[in-house]
Amino acid sequence: MLECMAELHTLTKLPRIGWIMAGVPEPESVSDHCFETAIIAYILAQQLDEPVDMGKVLAMALFHEVGEVRLTDLPRRSSPYVKEFKREAETQASRDILHGVAENVLPLLQEMHELKTVEARLVEAAEELQIITAAMYYAKENRGDISEYRRDAAKYDALGIEPARAVADVVKKRLGEYLGDRPYWELGYSRNATLPDTE
Repeated sequence: MLECMAELHTLTKLPRIGWIMAGVPEPESVSDHCFETAIIAYILAQQLDEPVDMGKVLAMALFHEVGEVRLTDLPRRSSPYVKEFKREAETQASRDILHGVAENVLPLLQEMHELKTVEARLVEAAEELQIITAAMYYAKENRGDISEYRRDAAKYDALGIEPARAVADVVKKRLGEYLGDRPYWELGYSRNATLPDTE
């Protein structure tokens, strides 16, 4: 148990790489991201009319980045190169980290990826909402170049979780206000090699 706890503690020290690339000083950790995702998922669940298994929701939210303990947090621009095998690598890392300690989390992580249950859609909507909300906070504080995240806010998919969509609409508006007409320099996304399109 202590070995698992010690590995998971690494997430408190592992920064979210996308924010570093955006020039955010002292950005949130992966652990911060998971905690806020759980808080957001809990709040959203209180607004739903249908029954929700909160145990599943909180476990999914708190453990959804467990594989990053060994793989680290990869930025979105790595996606064309690693997306094909990233999910399987994270699944295997999660199995090894949680083996004999919290293996009952593993099927919940699979359920989250499949997005077939209200709990899975709720956590996925909460995770993406956490990202654009963090972008809004950083933009408000003038920390880094957050203009890239205007696109994330515009593309936000609430997966049928209406309270998440309502909050995202406000976030999108506020983010736009904080960024103003600041243009986005799409640095690091050009593709010259012949790679299969994974987007």
